[in-house]
Amino acid sequence: MLEIIGMCLILVVSLFIVIKAADLFVDNIVEIGTALGISQILLGVTAAAIGTSLPEFGSALIASLGGNAEMGVGVVIGSNIWNVAGILGITATVTGLVQADKKSINRDGLMAIITGLVLVVFMIYGFFTGEYQISGIGSIVMIIFYIYYMRVLIKDQKKDIKDIKDNKEKIAKEKGIIKEKTENIPKIEEINGNKKPIRKKSILFIVAGIVGLAIGCQLMIMSAESLATTFGIPEAIMGLFTLSIGTSIPELVVTLSSAMKGLHDISMGTVFGSVTFNILIGIGVPALLVSVPIEPLSLYFDAPIMIGVIALTLLMMRFNGMKLNRYSGIFLIVFYALYAFLRIFVLS
Repeated sequence: MLEIIGMCLILVVSLFIVIKAADLFVDNIVEIGTALGISQILLGVTAAAIGTSLPEFGSALIASLGGNAEMGVGVVIGSNIWNVAGILGITATVTGLVQADKKSINRDGLMAIITGLVLVVFMIYGFFTGEYQISGIGSIVMIIFYIYYMRVLIKDQKKDIKDIKDNKEKIAKEKGIIKEKTENIPKIEEINGNKKPIRKKSILFIVAGIVGLAIGCQLMIMSAESLATTFGIPEAIMGLFTLSIGTSIPELVVTLSSAMKGLHDISMGTVFGSVTFNILIGIGVPALLVSVPIEPLSLYFDAPIMIGVIALTLLMMRFNGMKLNRYSGIFLIVFYALYAFLRIFVLS
């Protein structure tokens, strides 16, 4: 009993370490990027999604390197299902409204679906070849695909900045909206980036963040593996639910707080950006380093559920004025509860 309590405490503490380490890493990466003259706007395009996904990526990588690849894949797929059905469901239920613009849905939402399909294709390929794992070619394609996605994001952001600068004077002259519009227009210094000296402290904090992620993820995987063995829980189930929900706490905090402040684009961008990052990098990088086995149920059930809930969420938003209301949120929560019940008590 004392051993179980000890492992539970280690799991909780390790989650705290991972989340804080990810915050430390992202905050200081942004600071150094700004010091180098990189626009804060450009940094902001990816910082929220990647930063909040570092716990999942770290735990998946450590699990794979430690020979627990099924747990690592479970963290990624389970986290994505939870991000969309659980986090968006909770956010929409609490706030009553989660809204996104058409561009975000068409680009980021569609990219999340395509990313899921890419994963399924390489999972099927692994089955047909008899290797039952994500191939090295698959991992390289995933990583290249993510780099391409980053290029698209940066290109779109640069275009938006140019449009802002070109239309600034025109917007300022429009009657009745001068004050409202100009307050939301980025300053030229923000657009171009403010070059400042790089603080040595920031570099040390980045290193500390990486070390914290490594230690926290190692402790988390160790304690989760021990608890799974003690209670006879399959490692894939532990990854799909316990670790995926735990490592997704940053996404929940960012998404919920952003929606409550009316920053809906950040909410949607965080969720769909995290889905893309989790798959292409969270699985792609470990598969490049070690063999990542494919569990049959992950191919037949978990991955299709992941793609299905993303597509379903996007359809609900399209038919409801690009937003999720409280009823949609409740539906998503029920959807996740039903999925968890089937996966844990029926299919396992």
